[in-house]
Amino acid sequence: MRPRGKLRKRRPGYQGVERIAEREVERALAALSGRWPPSDESVHGARKRLKRARAALRLSRGALGPRAYARENHALRDAARPLSEVRDAVVLASTFDALGLDKKRQFDELSRLRDFLTAHQRDARRRTLASRRRLAPTLALLRATRKRIAAARPRRHGWSTLGPGLRRTYRSGRDAFLAARRTPTAAGLHEWRKQAKYLAHQLRMLEPIWPARLARLGRQAKRLSDQLGKDHDLAVLRRASTGERVAESMRVVVLQRIDSRRIGLQKRAMALGAIVYRDNPRAFERRLERRWRAWRS
Repeated sequence: MRPRGKLRKRRPGYQGVERIAEREVERALAALSGRWPPSDESVHGARKRLKRARAALRLSRGALGPRAYARENHALRDAARPLSEVRDAVVLASTFDALGLDKKRQFDELSRLRDFLTAHQRDARRRTLASRRRLAPTLALLRATRKRIAAARPRRHGWSTLGPGLRRTYRSGRDAFLAARRTPTAAGLHEWRKQAKYLAHQLRMLEPIWPARLARLGRQAKRLSDQLGKDHDLAVLRRASTGERVAESMRVVVLQRIDSRRIGLQKRAMALGAIVYRDNPRAFERRLERRWRAWRS
């Protein structure tokens, strides 16, 4: 069986990554072009596909060149933005429910916040998915991007198309980890999460060149991004829990529960970060380059 989302030995490095990016955009289009309106699961799935496509672009940016990379990366980012709004609204409500507050005893105090989150979720879907025409610009952008990716001609081949992109992703994540360890701001943790997610996707693509090591590291990077993603969702919920939506007596309970959860998530993320980002970026890339050459020989 052909490995899905991974490089193939007989396909040149850039061509393999380009095909992964193209296929992920195709599947995102399929998820958004079928039954209307698309479910929350379909929207979230399309958004994840576009993240994988952007990770592939980052891995092959040396082959694309800076201008082409920036154009396609920005196009996919812009296409994902309205989908992210829908996903974030859905997750905000589920994050609140997962806090485990006693809603029967505290119903009156919590109902305004829960009603606000439900209305926010409904409004986000309406703004993005009110009609097929509303989503048409996003679909047109994805079709044009997919066509350009398929027609791209690499400037370089072999590991020289992949190594610099991998090193850049690893270094960006490592820098974000060190910054978050010094000062764990919500913005810094969110940036670290994005970089960890890109690394997890890239390691899966490269997994065939060193299966055992990269599969394990990829799982660790994914767990890291999951922990940081939950922390980000709680940080957004914390902002939504201020003001008049929650009575003062109940606000303290909600914020304490959120802060307690975030402390645990960040602690686990820091432990995983120390494992995932323990290497020097250049040494990390060189070790994978040796594995690449052995795999291709």
